[in-house]
Amino acid sequence: MDKKITAKKAVRTSVIVSFSDVAINILLAFISGSVVMLSQALEGAADLLAAGFLLIGIKRSNIPSDKNHPFGYGRELYFWTFLSALATFTITAGASFYFGLKRFLDPKPIENISLAIIALIIASITNGYSMSLSMRRLLGKNSLKNIWGVIVHSAFIETKTTLVIDMMGTIASILGLISLVFYSLTGNYRFDGLGAMTIGITLAILALFIIEGARDLLVGQSASAKVEEKIIKVTENFPDVKKVLDLRTLRIGTNRLLVNIEVHLSNELSTDEIEQLIDKIENAIQNEVPTATNIQIELETPDVDKSS
Repeated sequence: MDKKITAKKAVRTSVIVSFSDVAINILLAFISGSVVMLSQALEGAADLLAAGFLLIGIKRSNIPSDKNHPFGYGRELYFWTFLSALATFTITAGASFYFGLKRFLDPKPIENISLAIIALIIASITNGYSMSLSMRRLLGKNSLKNIWGVIVHSAFIETKTTLVIDMMGTIASILGLISLVFYSLTGNYRFDGLGAMTIGITLAILALFIIEGARDLLVGQSASAKVEEKIIKVTENFPDVKKVLDLRTLRIGTNRLLVNIEVHLSNELSTDEIEQLIDKIENAIQNEVPTATNIQIELETPDVDKSS
């Protein structure tokens, strides 16, 4: 992870970019009469709302644990992420497609199209820059070719959401630009409506991607198979650990992982030796997997009946 790029920096940059998109595109939608620019304004408004939800989620997720929430409030971030994606899906995607369809069925000319094209070029650059911050935070030391695996398995849900939000803005700007360029070249008014419809469909697909990821985390998502293999390997490296019988992990927030592990130890160990060994195992796991903030080690034997 790039330590210079925090979650708040990525989200706040997205807020600034989205705010400028809303202000500029509302003005240009009014001046030009283009539904592509209206879709851009709606996309910026939804992104602004989504980023606001994420900032609330980040703040709420950092509340210290208490009696009613012994593992803290980390998972609340998933709830606000879900709301941000839902807002994008319903507000931007639905409205963009609706207004685009209306304009496609009842095409009208666009005024000051050159201004609209310039605004879309600027929006694609600013959204692209904001997207690069989130991508760099997610990638860390990983290669760009591993971006898909990082997006799928990363615990930085707020940064993944910001990445998709800014990706939406970038793609929407590019699609809008393409549609208006074709409008200028062909004189076909329907390209304006077609562009808005295409933006709506694309945003709906990306919003569903965020919703699916947030749903998995809300229900209870485990660590990746690679992380769990590390935990098992480092535990079984201790000579007195005969075998890891069971391992369960649960993401309880960004950079926070709950680990429940059952181990079979040598029979010759005294109580004091067992306690010291458990401490060593916990330290070893945390050194190998720093996100493992809550570790529970249980002693079991292979012949224990777990069916009850």
